[in-house]
This record gives sequence, C-alpha cells and structure tokens, in this order.
Amino acid sequence: MSTAEIRAVVFDADGTLFDTERLARDCWLDVAREWGAAPVEAHYMELIGRNHLGIATRLQEVCGLEFPVSDFLLVCSQRVRDTIESQGVPVKAGAPEILRFLHSRGVPVALATSSGGAATRMKLERTGLAPYFQAVLTGDMVSIGKPHPEIFLSACEALHLPPACCLAVEDSPNGIRSAHGAGMRVVMIPDLIPPSPELDALLFQKFDSLDRLRDYLEGVL
Repeated sequence: MSTAEIRAVVFDADGTLFDTERLARDCWLDVAREWGAAPVEAHYMELIGRNHLGIATRLQEVCGLEFPVSDFLLVCSQRVRDTIESQGVPVKAGAPEILRFLHSRGVPVALATSSGGAATRMKLERTGLAPYFQAVLTGDMVSIGKPHPEIFLSACEALHLPPACCLAVEDSPNGIRSAHGAGMRVVMIPDLIPPSPELDALLFQKFDSLDRLRDYLEGVL
C-alpha cells in the first residue's frame, strides 16, 4: 500500500502530543515511595499506555490483593492534576505545527488515548489543540484498553475510514500493539520507552520527533 493512501492520522495523547509521561511518572513514583509500594516502581513502565482498568488490574497483580489499588490511584491522579494545575500542560515540540499542517491539507485527525475523558478534555482545551480533532476517543469509552485494538478501531470508525487508510502515531509498546492489531500503519516517536526489535517489526516508520514526522508527511501527502 502506498503512502498516498494515508487518508487520516490518529494520535495518542500522553507521551505523543503532550509531554506528560515524565510528569506522571515522577508523581506516581513519589506516591509509591510514600506508600512503600516498591512493586509500583518496579513495574511502572508496564503501565504506560493502559487505561484505568488495565492499570488497576496490573497493579493488583504485582502489589497483591491486599494493596488498596483504588485509593492509590486516586492519590496518584490528584498528584498529577495538582502538578498540571501549577505547571500547566506540557506540549511536545512540534505538536501544534503538525496538527496545523494536517488541517491545512484537509487530513482528518482523531485522538485515541488511554487517559480518561475529563483529563483529556482539560489538556486539549488548555493547550488550544481541541479544534483540530474530528474525533476524540478516551480510555473510559472502550471496554478493553490498549494493547487491545478496540480504541483504534473505534477512532477509525468515527472518522468513517478503514484502518488500513489511517496512520497511527504512538510512543508506547501498548499503544503500538493496539494500533497494529487494528490493522493501521504505525509510526513510533519514542518517549520514555525506547524502541526494540520486537516493536520495530510492527512499525511503518519511526522518527525522533513530531517535526521529523511532519517533514515526512509533507513529502507524501
């Protein structure tokens, strides 16, 4: 399939458009240390890209049935919200520019994020990026989160396009597996988790920044 058949782009949010993964990691690990929850530190990277239910399930597995996962998640979420409230929503370099470019070319854009709806709407509104998206799919809108393909399939359906015609832009292994499983061509822009031979085998392209992806798309769209 040629690059000329790319008819839409579906972005992940945290770690891809918003530089929030490091912020969240620091908040979570601070809380984990305060709670003496060493397994959270050991397994944190496995949580990236999962929705609330997926995170809760994995935490219960690694921390044990006696660990108060719901209370822990509430404290972590509040810590992240407080930090964003005081520091603002960090945006990845090149995010506004690539969205403006796609808009100028008439390319539909969707968001497929494991974050919840309220948090996602807040980030989009505060950064001024909300108007660029024709569809926004969040982790609380699907029954099975990433790495299951449901959220990317739903995003393509919302754009009224087959997955094979849509490009997915992701940073995490869970997100890459989700988009690949949906039948999309996947671009990785690494954030906290570096690429690996296993992930490379699932990728259409890999770039070190959104600016490099925009340069590529300018040549093929």
